[in-house]
Amino acid sequence: MGWESAVSHQYKAGDVVTVFQLSASKELVIEGKATIRKRVAEVDEQYRVEFANKPGMTCSRFVDSWGQDDPEKYLEDFNRRSAR
Repeated sequence: MGWESAVSHQYKAGDVVTVFQLSASKELVIEGKATIRKRVAEVDEQYRVEFANKPGMTCSRFVDSWGQDDPEKYLEDFNRRSAR
């Protein structure tokens, strides 16, 4: 098992994560908190998630591990860097 395989999916079913999304104006925004339901096997850090405000409905999302500890600071840093 290579290094890439070992880190490709660090979350498991039941984990709660913050999901980010790029807005139409190309700024990163928080889409919401979601519960991991299933990994998408062929894509790194891609999961089937269920948002708290849409129970029973799952959708596929990339989960950015860099922003999980402090989502607000991550947004600020990301948007400041992308504005340059």
